[in-house]
Amino acid sequence: MEEAGIKCSKEEYLQWFMRNWVGGPLVALQHLVGGALCIPAVLKMGDPRVYSSLACLGIMNEMGFEIQDVIKTLYFFTPAEVPGFALFLIFIHHSLTTCLGLPTILCYRNLSTLHWLCFDLQGAAAVSTFIYEYTKILDVTKRGELKQFLILSWISFLVMLITRFFHWVYLVGEFIFVWYNDKAWAFLVVGTFFLLIFSYFNFAIVLKSMYGRLQKFMKMSAEHDSLPSNFVATGTISIFVAV
Repeated sequence: MEEAGIKCSKEEYLQWFMRNWVGGPLVALQHLVGGALCIPAVLKMGDPRVYSSLACLGIMNEMGFEIQDVIKTLYFFTPAEVPGFALFLIFIHHSLTTCLGLPTILCYRNLSTLHWLCFDLQGAAAVSTFIYEYTKILDVTKRGELKQFLILSWISFLVMLITRFFHWVYLVGEFIFVWYNDKAWAFLVVGTFFLLIFSYFNFAIVLKSMYGRLQKFMKMSAEHDSLPSNFVATGTISIFVAV
């Protein structure tokens, strides 16, 4: 949360978690549905007209979620709950699909790059969010649950690293190449802008914060391993320390 400009105590984070506990699983489910709709397109299963339409539905599913999330954030939350920098990150995160989703559907609905981009972004977000929500309930003062926390966190990080760094860079380059070849100058200028600012969100916010969280708990794991096997820890569960 600190990466988003939100600083709070453990007690404040707990209160926030209790008020918003249902939101995370619902967001993960929405992303899972959106990503699943793109599977036939990325695997080229069946009629291209059908799987392209399903992928476009996945994009529109994400557009609907992001538009309502912006409206909800602006209407329900106060500046104290959502600082300016956090609001800026929300707009960066939602700008890509909200601004480019419909134009790309109208002009590039059959482009496999578009299908892969939708699949990567929503599928990886679903995996990461489900893992994040589950690890909140783990008691990281217990060796077994801390190991489970680390394994799942590594899976989440690697999924994000592949989809939001390596494959993301390839897909962005492919999109820019297509727009340049098509002489679609509006897409090239506007689209490249939104792809670059979303790249900042991927690299500087998502991957950086996930790696920092991993480092924190790997250090905790090393400290646990140095303790006697009969040591009994007491303390907080991971919903506190995952701020």
